[in-house]
Amino acid sequence: MPQWSALPLHWIAIFFFCLTGVAIGIGVLNFYHARTAPYYFMREAARRKGLRWLGVASVALVLGGSTFYIQRYRPGMVSPPPTGTATAVEVVPSPTVTVYLSPAATATWTPSPTPTPLPPTATPSPSPTPTPFYPLPETALSPLPGAVPARLEARITLETFALGKENGRPSRPGSEFAAGDFRVYAFIRYEGMNRGATWTYGWYREGEYLDGNTCLWWTKLPDCPYIVGEKGITFLYYRRPGGYDPGTYELRIWIEDRFQGAFRFVITPVQ
Repeated sequence: MPQWSALPLHWIAIFFFCLTGVAIGIGVLNFYHARTAPYYFMREAARRKGLRWLGVASVALVLGGSTFYIQRYRPGMVSPPPTGTATAVEVVPSPTVTVYLSPAATATWTPSPTPTPLPPTATPSPSPTPTPFYPLPETALSPLPGAVPARLEARITLETFALGKENGRPSRPGSEFAAGDFRVYAFIRYEGMNRGATWTYGWYREGEYLDGNTCLWWTKLPDCPYIVGEKGITFLYYRRPGGYDPGTYELRIWIEDRFQGAFRFVITPVQ
């Protein structure tokens, strides 16, 4: 078995330093992709990969420096004193310590304090309900030509549902309607949107996809609502073929792969 001082530690240190350089290069390349990728989830994945490679570079740099330090200062590299040179050692006699024993102290009895009762154990709070997962519909799986990255501050929220509109405002608003054949309007509020950003909407009944599309904001496309502006209020509508029967319906909206919400309304039986 080779001795510790005979191991080629300088080659190990060189390997770690080379690994540091390679990891830094791959990390910089991933950060470049994080700035130029067309979709938010691609940019986020590249950013996480870049951070992981920078972590690898940091670990490799520390290991390389430690190996170099051990190589330079390990015991085998210390020169022994020249042969035949006597080293004088002065011996200092230890002082004599005299121990004096004092008389034993008289023990006195002290009553133990009354223990303080512990507070009742708190009942653990129930675990939070996990947030349900809302996958993108199939219309959003293929990138649209001309799409540009959406702004990080882009948001879309629901203002209200309604059965009609008057001068661009909701008429007969609510979240619960009797069954029948009619349109349901969803008035939405948006902000931070930019031209060419990808967004997706879908109408669902009891979690089952009914209709929807993936579109580009502020861009005219077939079967897509044409919505303009960075901030404002607009509406979408859906009329179910054959009419609305009782059940729970949702309008789900995404900006790229960022889920904005599942906005719900209920259709009740006709009395």
